[in-house]
Amino acid sequence: MNKTEFKEHQKPFILVKFEQLRLKNKFFILFSAVVVIIIIFVSAAVFYFQRQMLLKEVQEKAFSLTRTLAYSSLNAILQNDYIVIQMLIDSMVESADISSIALLDTSGRVIAADKPELRGHHFTDQLTQKALASDTYHLQDISLDDGRELWDTAVPIFQFNRRIATARITYSMEEPYQGLMNTIIGIGIVALLISLALAYTISKSISKPILDAAGLAEEYGKGNFDAQIPHYAGDEIGQLVITLNKLSKELQDLLNEKIANEGLIMIGEFAAFIIHDLKNPINGIHLLADGLHRRLPTDSPLRKYAAEILLASQRVEDFIKRTLDISKSTKLDIQSIQINEIIEDAVQQVHMVSTHISRKYDQTMPKIPGDYAMLLMALKNLLINAMEAIVDRGTIYIETIWNGEAVIKIGDTGIGISSDRINTIFRPFFSMKEQGHGLGLAMVKRAVTMHRGKIEVESEEGVGSTFTIILPGNCSGP
Repeated sequence: MNKTEFKEHQKPFILVKFEQLRLKNKFFILFSAVVVIIIIFVSAAVFYFQRQMLLKEVQEKAFSLTRTLAYSSLNAILQNDYIVIQMLIDSMVESADISSIALLDTSGRVIAADKPELRGHHFTDQLTQKALASDTYHLQDISLDDGRELWDTAVPIFQFNRRIATARITYSMEEPYQGLMNTIIGIGIVALLISLALAYTISKSISKPILDAAGLAEEYGKGNFDAQIPHYAGDEIGQLVITLNKLSKELQDLLNEKIANEGLIMIGEFAAFIIHDLKNPINGIHLLADGLHRRLPTDSPLRKYAAEILLASQRVEDFIKRTLDISKSTKLDIQSIQINEIIEDAVQQVHMVSTHISRKYDQTMPKIPGDYAMLLMALKNLLINAMEAIVDRGTIYIETIWNGEAVIKIGDTGIGISSDRINTIFRPFFSMKEQGHGLGLAMVKRAVTMHRGKIEVESEEGVGSTFTIILPGNCSGP
């Protein structure tokens, strides 16, 4: 048994089972436990303070009834009218809280009581003696063997300054206490049910985004980078969801870039392999086709076929040349270059007959370190793509911005790029043109990446595209 297993073995069984629960169930149990403790604490505090208030209220009620009995029975006692006294006692004893009622003379003999058979009986117990000895209102707490609590109130009855009797009422606290307890228990149960419902709702609202995030990670593992999570509220969980959704796009971009880089490596290996086996035969075919085309009479039907062979071999040579450009050494020839000047050189080398060029150069653009030839090649490719994207007469927009980094924007009013293809345009051999090789933008991407820069594209079908190159002001190459 290793150290970890030993620690697990030492844990209580309940704790081990709790750790194995799902997050939602753990949170529900913990939240519910906290709520139950709070409800018990609050209920105990409420019961204590309400009991004190209830006790005071019962005392006041008991004294009020006892004073009423004393005042109402004074004349009847003087007149020995026991019928009136008994009727008065019978009317008061109907209250459920009153346990017993009695009128005692000064010796403790019962003048009248709620139980008629007690009339004439002498009470000699200690509580009765204290009640008879008190000249003012008197209250005594009685605890019975069965757990019930009674309050014995006594009020003396005077004729002038002479005491003639004592009114005595025993008041039960069982009903008020039971009512208070039932109320608190009822409120506690309702509060507990509401709290449990809230605990379930909150635990679900917290655990569901986490489960969704786990499911999203699983989808990423399967290669489904288009998976998304529905947006939640704008709290921390909502921010987590937004971050995960952004991560999906970033992973897709990284994957596309990885595929593009692997494609460039594959092209380099492929080019190095075929350079000697393919270049010489193609050159020979090109020369033979050119010679044949020159020697055939202008009216010969074979001249057309020779021209087709010549054009096809020229396209293959161009393809090989572009492929070899990508397969060249990744070591940059770093020198101090002026971005505006490179763009002008690229514009002059790309023949644009029917396309208007709008230039907007940032004159504060400083010289930055870079490979002149490689950046020139990249800019020429972007200009050629922009020119070929314009069907009729259109405009190419060129703008440079210096903000600590060299920003180059090349836009056009061409056909644009569809949204389902915009993420794959930098892959080798991807082309939207019928006779394109799909290497131009791959070469641009490679050149920018080698300068530790980045390239972005914005496009709308039928409106045009804008490519933005961002080069660091201090580039030392890979």
